[in-house]
Amino acid sequence: MAFVSYIYGVCDSYGRRSLWADLIHCAHHFKLSPSVMLGDFNVTRFGHEHSSSNRVTKAMNEFNNMIRTAKMEDLRTSGRKLTWNNMRKGRATIAKKLDRAMGNWQWFNILGDSFAHSHNPGISDHSPISIQLMQSPWPSGRSFKFLNFWADHCNFIQVVKQEWEKTYPGPPLVVIHLKLKNLKGRLKSLSSRPDTLASNLRHKNRIQDQLDARLKDEELKREEIMLRQQLMQANKDEEGFFKQKSRIQWLKEGDVNTAYFHRMVKVRQSRNHIVRIKNEEGIWLDSDRI
Repeated sequence: MAFVSYIYGVCDSYGRRSLWADLIHCAHHFKLSPSVMLGDFNVTRFGHEHSSSNRVTKAMNEFNNMIRTAKMEDLRTSGRKLTWNNMRKGRATIAKKLDRAMGNWQWFNILGDSFAHSHNPGISDHSPISIQLMQSPWPSGRSFKFLNFWADHCNFIQVVKQEWEKTYPGPPLVVIHLKLKNLKGRLKSLSSRPDTLASNLRHKNRIQDQLDARLKDEELKREEIMLRQQLMQANKDEEGFFKQKSRIQWLKEGDVNTAYFHRMVKVRQSRNHIVRIKNEEGIWLDSDRI
């Protein structure tokens, strides 16, 4: 079951703050289910969402604080970029992005290929927004992606060398294709999910529990040192794995927050999803009709 909240933000700051508190409450209440909020929030998020001003106001900061606290994020949007205008002409014209749709982590996890579309306003000063639910036209299966932490594995060079020294019949491009195809399986065997390995190592506290009662046991101490080294490497690989998948460039070493990076991965995948393409006649086509 998915939950949809339709929003109308009033113009005064007191009313908006009351609405933000209610939305945070609803977001926490529905956090285990797909949930989306859409409508007129009556405030922009960023400076570029205003046609004539880049100023970041107190109301914008309060709005963004609500979004972070509620753990929501904008859906990928097509159509009009600025969704409200003051219906005036010339230099007096002002347009803003006041209408938007935002989803929680479960929404992106389950309905990540959905997107919001801002329609033409017609006789209104606001652009109506609809959420498009799509089914991927592509066959099941995942594309191969090289994980950077593989290059630090002790067997990486040996695995690549063994596969590259093999000979295959056919033209050069066919040979390269076969080598890469076989190398792909070998690389995946090195470990495709370092977060799983790190989690398993963190739960191996039996040795440290025993060491607490047997501080002078040298064999037990050696095992504990080895476990600690393995966990340090696993933590490093885990950070690199989620940093690469989420494209968070400002991640500092030691900032492990896997739940956050899981969300960023899903948000990025949703935003990168191609929803429409214009053909040679200038007609927009949905991706499932291409």
